[in-house]
Amino acid sequence: MRATAGSVGGFLTYVLLSSFVPALMNQSLAGHLTVGLALGLGQFVIMGVIAWRYLVHTRTHVTPIARGLRGLARQQEAVDQVRAAEQAPAAPRGPFDPRGGDFRTW
Repeated sequence: MRATAGSVGGFLTYVLLSSFVPALMNQSLAGHLTVGLALGLGQFVIMGVIAWRYLVHTRTHVTPIARGLRGLARQQEAVDQVRAAEQAPAAPRGPFDPRGGDFRTW
């Protein structure tokens, strides 16, 4: 939430400065580099840092929880399969059932 507010706030500040204070944005910093151009390039840096921090947060907080939930789901699925196998009635064997009965090979 803070990252979103920071990035949107920075972008909004940049747009407002370029709209209402063009003299500030056109001031030269070094050679052809102006304040507006430097702030515009800074937007890319900010987005890169936010994306990097998002990846770090996901790896450290979200991924372990997702792995734990996935393991619990697999355990529950295995338990459900065992219960279903135990509760399933045995199918009657017909005369041509390969598991028994009167079926014979040549």
